[in-house]
Amino acid sequence: MNIEELLRIVKRESPWQEDQTGSWYLKDGALKEIIAAERKGYYEPPKSFFFLKGRFFEAIHKNPDKFGILIIRGPRRVGKTSTLKYLIKYLIEHGYDKESFFYISLDEESLLDTLEKRRMLREFLSALIDKYSVLKPIILVLDEVTFYKGWARALKNLVDSGDIGEGVGVIATGSYSLDLSSAKSELKGRLGPLGEAVGGDLFFPTRRFVEVVESLLGSNFKDFIKKKLGKVGRRLGLLEFLGGFQDKRDVVKYDYNAKIEALLSEFYSDLHGVFEIYKYSGGYPRSFSEALSSIRKKGEINVSDARYKDDIYDLFITDCRKFKLDEKILQKILLQVKSPSMRIAANLDTLLVGGLKKGELSKYIEYLEASGLFMLIPSVSNKNDVDLDSQTIIPNGKVQKFIVTDPAVFLSLYYCSRNIVDIYKKASSHLSKNIQELLFEAIVISHLRFLPVTRPFLNIAYVLEDDDEKKELADALVWYVNFRGEFISLPIEVKSGLNIDRRMIANKARELKDKYGLGRLIVVTNTEVFEITDEFIMIPIEIFLLLF
Repeated sequence: MNIEELLRIVKRESPWQEDQTGSWYLKDGALKEIIAAERKGYYEPPKSFFFLKGRFFEAIHKNPDKFGILIIRGPRRVGKTSTLKYLIKYLIEHGYDKESFFYISLDEESLLDTLEKRRMLREFLSALIDKYSVLKPIILVLDEVTFYKGWARALKNLVDSGDIGEGVGVIATGSYSLDLSSAKSELKGRLGPLGEAVGGDLFFPTRRFVEVVESLLGSNFKDFIKKKLGKVGRRLGLLEFLGGFQDKRDVVKYDYNAKIEALLSEFYSDLHGVFEIYKYSGGYPRSFSEALSSIRKKGEINVSDARYKDDIYDLFITDCRKFKLDEKILQKILLQVKSPSMRIAANLDTLLVGGLKKGELSKYIEYLEASGLFMLIPSVSNKNDVDLDSQTIIPNGKVQKFIVTDPAVFLSLYYCSRNIVDIYKKASSHLSKNIQELLFEAIVISHLRFLPVTRPFLNIAYVLEDDDEKKELADALVWYVNFRGEFISLPIEVKSGLNIDRRMIANKARELKDKYGLGRLIVVTNTEVFEITDEFIMIPIEIFLLLF
């Protein structure tokens, strides 16, 4: 396969360029489902769409004398490709030159094999830019490029040679961040003004609950959210109110109680209905669309096994080969993930399986974390871990918590690794109360990553007593310095069921205050109850998740 043949593949992969009718997207596999969902009224572009549109695509067209490289990473099948193609469709329909956008998928085996065997990614991209650079600006989308070994060096060399320069934008997507730190180091100083302006990389997660809700509940809900909670400061203010950090003047001024009561009275029923789907479909667009279609056609929720097996589990298993990991070993490790939130020793021995040397386990854990679908959070276990005067919390990390960050991923791993079929039916009828509560806990903790003032993995922990009982005082603890320079620390407990033991909650809250100096305990529940006491505040999970 020579360069000309490769360039013809690019044309084929970028069907909008030669389309004369403007209907290319109707034949595109990545977009057909989005267009169908959009026509039914339950598709809203993710937040990443608007970020990419304004900060990169439009920016390079407004500044053709600049260039930029942006790395987008995120799990498989969460909509990275479809969002990028939907954005290209949008821009073409709004007057942008269709010949300025190029899409190359390196997930295509024959293309990847050709480029890798001949080490010709640099030569290929150089020829592409040289041929079409007269059209400047141009944007190249290199999909799943991180499967190509040495991709970052190829881009670095293209910047150094001047091929990637004025009027050239490059978006490199990948499903795993295993080589991201080395790639960013390789590209240091070469991301270009537009790449540097957006931090060089963008994490594209599964959809947050608020994104799913906004795509379904229509303009009334979106207008309410925009007016009452729209700005980052307002959401943080409400969160700090929950933790008892707002003074009486702020509580009166911003009327937080009224905002929550209004959400409950006007939207709780709808929010609860969406959450009932979300806890099985997670933030995967295809799964959610399938569940909605099932409700509209049959009056009941259903998610097919294909969404769990084909879209999540099978890809996760087969992808590991590309990083020289053993599929069977990975499957054994995943069998150890028996709940969506589980404590494991700091040395990770909990996940050690037969056939795996102890020193090799870290490679598999890195692979899990690199997918963006798992978190390891440390424990705060001693009063010396918390120093509010110096605004520091330093977890000791003796016992970590292993979190599966999306409910559909947990269901996929749990059932597929055991060869169980009819996954949705099994999950909706047989999950124990304890597992359901841990599922809610994992959803809450995963959403804490999206606070704009926190750094994931550095500002999230949980509180575990370092004694014989190993009593967990808080499922999560998040801390940050707010816009006023105030140190905010928020202990969070997640509870499910109607009969919540308020005395036990109050005792935990007092221990957190007396031993660690922490403020009001935020108790997130799966009920409609909104209750405030001096020691704790109880709020429905559907309302709490809207803040992230």
